[in-house]
Amino acid sequence: MAINIDIDTKTDINELVRLLLFRNRITIAELARRMSDLSGKEYSRFNVRAKIEKGSLKFYEMILICEILGYKIDIHEK
Repeated sequence: MAINIDIDTKTDINELVRLLLFRNRITIAELARRMSDLSGKEYSRFNVRAKIEKGSLKFYEMILICEILGYKIDIHEK
């Protein structure tokens, strides 16, 4: 399934991640568990939620989230 989202300076990472979680019926707790499993780094539901709400996810974390949810980030020139 493809979702085309134009990312600009007004794009809210919080809303994007929540939309993807909702579409895939995955809780933040489950996301944190899967992130820990795949990365080998410890993620708790509390620090994942805080990163999402603050918009402080690192790029590699967003790639990891997309991989978990079955999406990929496609960057191309306009």
